[in-house]
Formats: sequence, C-alpha cells, structure tokens
Amino acid sequence: MSLKIYTFFPDHLDLNGDQANLVVATKRLEWLGFQVQVQSIGKKQSLPKDADFIFIGHGSIAAWADIAQDMKNSIAWIKSAVDAGAGLMAVASGHEWAINNGLMPGQTSPVERVSKFEIAQVEGLEILGYLNSATNAPVIRKNGVVLGTQLHGPLLAKNPEFADSYLLAITESRGLSPESKNVPLNNDADLVAGIVKQIWELERDLASE
Repeated sequence: MSLKIYTFFPDHLDLNGDQANLVVATKRLEWLGFQVQVQSIGKKQSLPKDADFIFIGHGSIAAWADIAQDMKNSIAWIKSAVDAGAGLMAVASGHEWAINNGLMPGQTSPVERVSKFEIAQVEGLEILGYLNSATNAPVIRKNGVVLGTQLHGPLLAKNPEFADSYLLAITESRGLSPESKNVPLNNDADLVAGIVKQIWELERDLASE
C-alpha cells in the first residue's frame, strides 16, 4: 500500500512551517501501515503522471511572484488529479491561490486582517489553529478530499483526530484501506498525543480570550 504525495515549491511555500503538515501526514500514514513517498515539484519540472495527495503551502508575496508562471502551468494538472480522486490540501495564501484559480469554489477579496488563535468546526470536530488572514477566504472547509484552510500551525500536527480522518478519506478515495482505522498505540503515538493535548489546552484558552 503506497501513496504518492507531491508538494509544490516547499522552499517557497513554507512561511509558517506549513510543510510540516506532510511530516505529520507521512508519519501517521506509516503508523496505519502505508508506504509514503513525498516528492517536491519545482521550477520547470515535469509534472508527474499521477498523485494521491497534493499539498500547497503558504508563501510571501515575493515567493509567489517567483513561482507564478510555474504554478499557473500546473493548474490543469492539479484539476485533473483532483478529478481523478487525489487529495488536495492548500494553506493560507496557497488556499487563496487555489480559490482564485478555480480549484476551490468562490473568489477572494481583501478584508481587515485578523490575527488570532481560532477554533473552527469540520464534520463535528473542533479544529485548532492560528488565523492570520486579510482575505474573506473561509477559515477552513473540506469537500471530500479537498481541504482548504487559513489556519497555520501546522494544522495536521495540532489536530490528530482530524488528520487521521482526512488521511483515511484520501486512502479510501484511492481504493486503499488499512487493517485498522485507528493509529496503533505505541510509545511514539502516546508521546505525540500528550504533547498535542498540552498545546490544545494552552491555545484553546487563548482562542477563547
């Protein structure tokens, strides 16, 4: 059971540690028994034939300007991959780019900047992250295996239950299923769960202020 993950310009689109979402995704998928290949897509690079999960992180205005043409050239490929069932996760300016290029519904427009810890709801789960946004893009939304969010964090690290639910949805969309839908209990998983719980307690309080 092998999954191919592709991330666009990780050196450009990692302004708030967004690429760490893939570190979390890889480890949790491995705990569930999957083999994972994470590969970068860079300038003037040939796009792969297929993908199981595509990630677009957050970058500065200068970073986006530097990769603008390459990203424009990738739109049709991303649409084709998503239509074929690949997962797509886009964060902050990556989310805004995906919206404005027809990969997610709507169109963004500027609003007064909001910068705060935020708790959102997705499919009955509370989602914690840091919101730093000056557009009207939704805080977070999920449509099947397409996920867009303005929350930094990284999101999957702070929300392991949601991470597992989302990652399992991706594997199921590819016709793959683990023997168990729960991350196996082991020392690493217990340690991570303890750390995440402490972060939740701290940031949930901050989000409520």
